[in-house]
Amino acid sequence: MSELHKTLYQLTLAQHLLALVFLLSYGTALGSMFGPAGRLRALAMALLAAAGFAALTHPWEQGVLLVVCAIGAIGLFIAVAWAFSAIAASDRWASGTQAPMRSRGSSPELRDAATRAVARAAHQVKRRRHHRTT
Repeated sequence: MSELHKTLYQLTLAQHLLALVFLLSYGTALGSMFGPAGRLRALAMALLAAAGFAALTHPWEQGVLLVVCAIGAIGLFIAVAWAFSAIAASDRWASGTQAPMRSRGSSPELRDAATRAVARAAHQVKRRRHHRTT
């Protein structure tokens, strides 16, 4: 373990930047901010950054170990955040300040609003076509 500690003190600027790119890309690949294509690109970038980080670390096994520890730390952070969220939600439901959300489709009001919005859009398209032809 002391060798790993020594390796951490000897990290160069390039290794720090690759670690930063890895952490940001891996977090982006796990999140839902982008679609499937964006998440795949982020995953590819994370893999390349992790490989570059491990390649620049001497010995490379310690670089791989640091990447695995980072993945584990991110997983632990997600688990703790999920647990806190579940505890907070159960406290709100138990106290009656927030009812549990139903996941059985959309509400009638939402369907009606969506139907009206689609009808208005279709009417505007027809009106624009009519103005172009006249």
